[in-house]
Amino acid sequence: MTWMRVLVPTDLSAESERAADACLDLPGRPVLLLVHVGDPSPVLEAEADRLRALGATVEVRTVARGERTVANALIDTARDETADLVVIGARGRGRALDRLLGSVSEAVLRGAEIDVLLVRGRCGSPLFARVLVPTDLSPPSVEAAERLSATGAVGEGILLHVGPDPDGLAAIAAGLGWRALNRTGPVVAGVIGTALEEGATAIALCRVGGADAVAGIPLGPVAEGVALAAPCPVLLAYPRAFLTLAVRELGSAEFPLADEVWRDYHETRGDPAVDRVFALLVDDTVGALARCRRHQDGYEVDAVFTPPPLRGRGYARRVVAGLVEACHNEDLFMYAVAGLEPFYAAFGFVPIPEADLPPTVRERYTWAAGDMEAAEVTPMRRPAGWYGRSG
Repeated sequence: MTWMRVLVPTDLSAESERAADACLDLPGRPVLLLVHVGDPSPVLEAEADRLRALGATVEVRTVARGERTVANALIDTARDETADLVVIGARGRGRALDRLLGSVSEAVLRGAEIDVLLVRGRCGSPLFARVLVPTDLSPPSVEAAERLSATGAVGEGILLHVGPDPDGLAAIAAGLGWRALNRTGPVVAGVIGTALEEGATAIALCRVGGADAVAGIPLGPVAEGVALAAPCPVLLAYPRAFLTLAVRELGSAEFPLADEVWRDYHETRGDPAVDRVFALLVDDTVGALARCRRHQDGYEVDAVFTPPPLRGRGYARRVVAGLVEACHNEDLFMYAVAGLEPFYAAFGFVPIPEADLPPTVRERYTWAAGDMEAAEVTPMRRPAGWYGRSG
């Protein structure tokens, strides 16, 4: 977490000046890009000269807004200038987003795909003298703590977990040379309360926790809540540790993991005696499931399911591909939900008359009395040994 080029938006206010001053404590003395969206102003050059007199390397940019919002103009400039940190000032504390430095800070906080330092009020000196680092021990969260530690700028680091005492917290903190703390209760309140108790000069955390990263949420509720309510500057680290996706067959001892995900899906449960269950795992979280059930006279694919928050990422396609590859020596049958026939066709499934399904597979839809259209399903078969494109 050593920053080379730091974007410092300014509206020529006292809050902007305090945000710029916080940059003087950043490790490595990065180049500061003092950016004003609007018309050129002599005040901007005066502010740059003030920072230079304090030892900073400063470049000045006046950016035309054009048809963009101010926030989008800043985000575009950060990308064009290859900035790796945005430092922006804020006013007030509380849940109301408009109590930030206008709506610009909130929009930059959400939209910037780099680290963001939100500066509120007077900063402790130096900025990272005593840093509180909340963590849920997920890879993005731990990686953010490791990057901050690697700067060598942290005077005292406090690794905080709010919730049940987790395994590994003390070991991670020890590896960083920091203290470990565990608190219970609401997470945001626990972080803010601990920051006040410990006299933190800054709070630093990843902008997403483990569950947020799995679900693809760009700014997690904990990070947002802390940014809005913190009594000190907040560094939100943009995640660089990417989650690992893997498709594999679950062992019988792991079936409860699938059952929990399937809990609200037609009361589906896996039976190790007759089922092969395949999961797409996002790190340790089940992102999608597919089941192949062995009947007396054939193999049925069903229970293909992705939890709603994780849909739209291709997880179902990947887990079905894993199942089909593992079961390629068997004829596979299914009742495909109407509308999903093209999806399954990519794996070699073709529509067939219901009468061509094995009798024990047909038993599940005897209630439909052969009216597949009313049941909104299509009988399909994938022949053994099919090798084709799985998308």
